[in-house]
Amino acid sequence: MSMLSIVHVLLGLMAVSLGLLILGLRKGDPRHRVLGWLYLGCILMSLTAIIVGGLSHPTPFHGYAAVVMGALMAGVLASRFRSRLPDWRSWHAALMSFSMLGAAVAIGGVVGAVALGVGKGPAYYRMFNVVIVCFTALGLWIINTRSVIWGPWYGPRRRPRLWFGGFVVAISIALILAQWALFLQ
Repeated sequence: MSMLSIVHVLLGLMAVSLGLLILGLRKGDPRHRVLGWLYLGCILMSLTAIIVGGLSHPTPFHGYAAVVMGALMAGVLASRFRSRLPDWRSWHAALMSFSMLGAAVAIGGVVGAVALGVGKGPAYYRMFNVVIVCFTALGLWIINTRSVIWGPWYGPRRRPRLWFGGFVVAISIALILAQWALFLQ
């Protein structure tokens, strides 16, 4: 295992632990902010390690990691530009939740690879596509049913919720199609 892989795994696990802790805390208090910045640092370093590691042999998942990094930065910017973005809390929470969804997909892929005993090839990509579909569906259900993020389903935030859901589904479908092309080779 390379040094970049070790950095990616350790910081990724730390980020997921912090993210789960943040999900259970009251939002907006000083602990949320401090742990949020720690989460951001860990997940950004973890994503950077996976992207840099993929420069020599890129796969669709490296592109997915770049999209998660972009969504993470958009989530931070939503909170920084709160005076200009009326639904900043919803966007911040949804985009940060998407970063946790990306981490869950990655962990699911690793666990599936260990269970199958392979890290690439048709069996791996088929398993990983099942993980992507299941985790995306479950993650969107959790994100969309948490009233702390979007409020009631038929409230004023229905359109942003639909845009967000469409974005996550489109990214997941793109990853599945790109990986499908890999296991057809």
